[in-house]
Amino acid sequence: MKDRKFSIPSLKFSLGAFGRFKLPSASKLKLPFPTGIYLGGGKLIVVSLSFVALGFLASMFLLLNTGEQEITFPMLGASYEAPSMVGSNITDAEFPMDRSQTLQINMPASLRLDVVSFKNINLGKSGLTDAFQIAGTSTSDVITIETVTIKNSSFPTMDWANGDIFKINATSSVIAAGHTFSPTMASSTNDVVIGSGRGATSYIAEDMTVDRILLLQSTTGGDVVIENLILDNVNAWTGAFNADYFEIGTLTLENVRIGDDGDINSADLVINSSVKVNTVNDGVQEEPIFIR
Repeated sequence: MKDRKFSIPSLKFSLGAFGRFKLPSASKLKLPFPTGIYLGGGKLIVVSLSFVALGFLASMFLLLNTGEQEITFPMLGASYEAPSMVGSNITDAEFPMDRSQTLQINMPASLRLDVVSFKNINLGKSGLTDAFQIAGTSTSDVITIETVTIKNSSFPTMDWANGDIFKINATSSVIAAGHTFSPTMASSTNDVVIGSGRGATSYIAEDMTVDRILLLQSTTGGDVVIENLILDNVNAWTGAFNADYFEIGTLTLENVRIGDDGDINSADLVINSSVKVNTVNDGVQEEPIFIR
């Protein structure tokens, strides 16, 4: 290995009471300086190693600064392809320039879910039609749910259409600014019983502020099966609750308030004639509710 020469200037300094000192000039001082490292007969230049290290560090910096955080349920502004808990960013068609705060679950045909639960959720954004939506694809491809429980919640309007419900329990704690229950009574309506949720995915979200929640069947060719759908303390200040193309064993409404105008002569809680029902327990009380 060859030697490299370099020089340093003479240095003078003082230590107070100990006097002044002077280091000799080292203009001819020789120290070995490695130009390379020999590995198996091949010469690896030190400078090259430095550039490789710098390049690696720069790549890591760019990766950390440009990489996106993985979206996992129940993060907002995303759609989740059930049964996956990993989502993808979505843009609301109504507000393409805004960051979406929608929570959307897309459910393919023949999917089985155990529990879908929302608790302590604030909903609503001006300009959106629905604050909460349940939608199958057609009368032959529906979202089948053993029990739907909606309690301690409020919506400006609630509408059920194009489906089957074996039993409706609307307790006397339900207050609406007008309601119309005009389902088609049908003894052939099925009492839905889901045998087991073992191994099925559950989606549970709590303590959130959301523009809207969408539960959508995403493909045809079979029903989506859910054992329990629960809404507890889910409140919307604007936007409707809408359900279409479903089959439900038991629908329970308890301590729910519905109204968008304070007028009991216009129904804000509606079960349409396109819904077939076996049993209805209607305890709804009408008052001039106006949710804002």
